[in-house]
Amino acid sequence: MSSSLDLSAPLAPAASATSSSLDLSAPASGPASAPAEQRIHVTHRTVRRGPEFVEPRVASGSRMILSVKAPTVTLTRLQSGVGSLRFEAASSSSVGDLRLGCAYQLRDGHASTAQHAQGNRYGPKSSKRPVVITARNEFEEISLDLRQNHSLERLLIYAFSESGAYAGSVTPLNWGGTFVVTTFGGARIEVPIDLAPSTGTLAVMSLYNIGGEFVLRAEMELISGPIREACKAYGYDRISWLDDHSPVE
Repeated sequence: MSSSLDLSAPLAPAASATSSSLDLSAPASGPASAPAEQRIHVTHRTVRRGPEFVEPRVASGSRMILSVKAPTVTLTRLQSGVGSLRFEAASSSSVGDLRLGCAYQLRDGHASTAQHAQGNRYGPKSSKRPVVITARNEFEEISLDLRQNHSLERLLIYAFSESGAYAGSVTPLNWGGTFVVTTFGGARIEVPIDLAPSTGTLAVMSLYNIGGEFVLRAEMELISGPIREACKAYGYDRISWLDDHSPVE
């Protein structure tokens, strides 16, 4: 056994477990994928929107019938501000002594009623340029002077029996016929009057001035009471009353 050291050839260096050299070789062909828990999945959802509300309008020369399911119509600025707006109750003599009247409120706060049957034909009564004008031709009529539409805030058209209101009659009206609104340009808005025979006051239609456009709503609500009760039911509490049918002017 020799104790001499063999230096004839160098020993191969042992493989190092870790290399301290910096690897500047080209990177791998693709980026490393993110862990599954860090991935963000984006899904596209379709949001379903309901149908947009479209204000019911009536064109010049056309006809619209209001009902319980579709009770409102908005007039254009032209229909609300030019000429006149006429309301009438078209009914036969078999209905009875059907009369029209209205409660109105102006922008300045003044409120009262107008009805041809009572002789209070204009509103305001003392005005040289009344906003409301009542008349009777073939049927009972109420007209609005639209040159002063800016003065009107709201209106309630009501129907009643003249004999029942003033003579204390309990004979019911045989409600029937059609309530008709005619605008500038000949548009026609109709509301059927179809109720069982009864006494009381019928709230026929309300009108609201919204930014210079009139919104009409068919009410067709029978109030089992006199004209004063019908007006109070619709918020006309600024009217001072002489009796159940006549305001204090």
